[in-house]
Amino acid sequence: MSNEMAALIKERQRQVKNKKNQAPYGMVLLVIAIILCVVLWQNHYMYAICWIMGVGIGIIIRYSRFCFASAFRDPFLVGNTKLLRGILLALMVSTIGFAVIQSNYLNQNTIDYDLIPGAVSSVGIHVMIGAFLFGVGMVIAGGCASGVLMRIGEGHALQWVVLLGFIIGTVLGAKDYSFWYDLIISKANTIYFSEYLDLKIVVLGQMVVLIGLYRVASWYEKRQWKDI
Repeated sequence: MSNEMAALIKERQRQVKNKKNQAPYGMVLLVIAIILCVVLWQNHYMYAICWIMGVGIGIIIRYSRFCFASAFRDPFLVGNTKLLRGILLALMVSTIGFAVIQSNYLNQNTIDYDLIPGAVSSVGIHVMIGAFLFGVGMVIAGGCASGVLMRIGEGHALQWVVLLGFIIGTVLGAKDYSFWYDLIISKANTIYFSEYLDLKIVVLGQMVVLIGLYRVASWYEKRQWKDI
C-alpha cells in the first residue's frame, strides 16, 4: 500500500511540473483590465469603480470557490459545511448592514415598499416554485450563477452551455414576467417584519436564527468527520 501511495504522489508531482505556466496569461489580462479601467474612468468614473469592484469580487469568488450549489450540496455529499457557514456569515453581516441603511427610512410615518432600500417584494407560491426550479437547475448545471461564471473564467467549456441557458431563461423570464405577475405575483402578500415589529427585535431575531444555523452546521460537520 505504501508503494502505491508513493507512486501516486510521484505521478501527481509529475503532472504538476508538466503544467503549463499561466503567469504570462495572467499578466496580459491584468494589463487589459487596467487599460479598460482607465478608458472607463475617462468616460464616467462610476463605470471604472464598478469595473474595479467586479474584478475584485471575481478574484474573491475564484479563490474562495464560492458557489451556492456547493454550499447546499457539500454537506450531504462530503459532510463539508465551510461554504454554507460562509453564506450564513454573509447573511449576518448583510442583516446588520441593511438594518442600518433602512433604519432612517423607517422613521417616516408611511412605508412605501418601492422606496425602501433593498428589495422588498411579495412572498407566495411563485417563490417556492422558482426556488425549487433554481435548485434543480443549479444541481444539473453543476453550479449557481457565480460558480458558473467562475468556471468559465477558469476555462471550463461546458459552463458556456450553462451560460447560454442562463441567457435564454433570463430573456424568456423578462418576456413573460407581466403574465406571471398578473396571474400569481400580484395576488401574493408582501410581508415586511419591520412594519409590524420594532426593527431591533427583527434584527435580533434574525441574528439568533442565523447563529443557530451556523452552530448546527458546525456540529454537523464535526459529527460527519468524527464518524469517518
